[in-house]
Amino acid sequence: MKKRLFGVLALVLLAASVLSACGGNGNNGNNGNNGNSAGGTATEGAQTAAPATDSGTEELKPVELTWYYPLSQLQADQAKVQEEVNKIVKEKINATVKLMPVAVGDYVQKMNTVLAAGEKFDILWTGYMLKPEELVRKGAIQPMDALLDQYAPELKADVPQVMWDGLSVDGEIYGIPNQQINGSRYGFIIQKRFADKYNLDTASIKKIADIEPFLAQIKQNEPDIIPFGVFGTSFINPQSHDDQYWVVPGLDDHFYIKTDDPTYTLHRYPEEELDNFRLASKWYKEGYIYKDAATEKMNDYLTKGQIAVDFNVTLKPGVEAEVKAKNGGNEVITVPLSDWFSNGYSATTNQSISRTSANPERAMMLLNLVNTDKELYNLLCNGLEGVHYEKTTGDYIKALPDSRYVPNMDWVFGSVFNSYLKEGQPENVWEETKKINSDSEVNPVGAFKFNSEPVNTEIANLNAVWGEYKRGLVTGTLDFEETWPVLYGKLKEAGEEKYVAEVTKQFEQFLKDKGLKK
Repeated sequence: MKKRLFGVLALVLLAASVLSACGGNGNNGNNGNNGNSAGGTATEGAQTAAPATDSGTEELKPVELTWYYPLSQLQADQAKVQEEVNKIVKEKINATVKLMPVAVGDYVQKMNTVLAAGEKFDILWTGYMLKPEELVRKGAIQPMDALLDQYAPELKADVPQVMWDGLSVDGEIYGIPNQQINGSRYGFIIQKRFADKYNLDTASIKKIADIEPFLAQIKQNEPDIIPFGVFGTSFINPQSHDDQYWVVPGLDDHFYIKTDDPTYTLHRYPEEELDNFRLASKWYKEGYIYKDAATEKMNDYLTKGQIAVDFNVTLKPGVEAEVKAKNGGNEVITVPLSDWFSNGYSATTNQSISRTSANPERAMMLLNLVNTDKELYNLLCNGLEGVHYEKTTGDYIKALPDSRYVPNMDWVFGSVFNSYLKEGQPENVWEETKKINSDSEVNPVGAFKFNSEPVNTEIANLNAVWGEYKRGLVTGTLDFEETWPVLYGKLKEAGEEKYVAEVTKQFEQFLKDKGLKK
């Protein structure tokens, strides 16, 4: 069932159209040089980190680590959770950790500032927003191979080799993957109360435009509800595949190859993509997109249950339960618009160690602990039992009313295969997830990584141009037909042609190296 997805690219591609300085993919849950490894589960009862010395942790001096990561919303009980986290970390590796969550919409800017200042810290989340390959070229993160071998053997053994390969640059590993869904499936997340009220026929929705009559009903009858949730500050994974195109990962999300094209010819801004910008303009004029979406933050409305239809790039097993809290506690349904596919693994959701870390060995011990100690991992994800959540049956938990710690972003911290189950998730959700990882259709050029060094100046200039227009195009606030000629003219002046030529040169060499082209 290959359903046409270019209509879906609209509000997805636009939301992440700023150029990537170098390789990586923007996938929110799928990657690897191939999609054929499912990923293991960390030892269920692991209670100790790898010993730092032959005689154990007793000889370790006390240190404090600092860990930056994004959250959709900062949590009121962050300090309380950190205190409990440090009880475990202190006992296991004689360290404490200063948790530094940053609002997801501010994360890239914050980390760029931190890195530019040469701030001393230890661990940072890297992924679809902040790609490891780019940070390697900047000298911001350090290789992990020796650290993994000595201080995280459990973790190294648990992660499929395909993921290590995908996180390697010039033969060295620069990230610890947070194991999760390794495939993408695009589609809508719709509040069930509205789908029921207006008798939405989900079987009739095959492409993004098919949702338009439903959006019109919401607009006409629900004055306090935003029909379609796309905002200029949204960070949505742009990697896509349909019956026409694959996006080439590791670039700026505007390079494509045609599906089943044996020549792997690059296409830049194909007309099908531009049609999606036009759709955003149309929907904004119709009032389906919030009038101030270019400047407002989506989570301010999503968490209040004020968005009828959201778009998601990873409609994984159990996603309905996972996003319920993010939708104001309202039940949701999903409408897939694609089959499962994978761009390989390279920059989805990972942890990297800063080049400025004074204690990289202890940082690696902490990462090993987070990924092998189920108690610690779930403390980071869910908070304190009896304070923020309660256990129901088996591995199922339920957030307590008015909980002051509900991040709902398990994939930010470590392997989700160690997560407690949320209400509504199937009991076999992790087994199903691993099956998807192994069965997803794989992007034939998913392993491509771009070295931006020859065109760093041009990329900076192109990013500056996109920065002027991105939010307006994402939300339809700017009329596409009026804006595109001006924007494209500025892109050409900023170095578009030189950038495209360098991408083409490296891509052609990649095809030859991989035996895909003679």
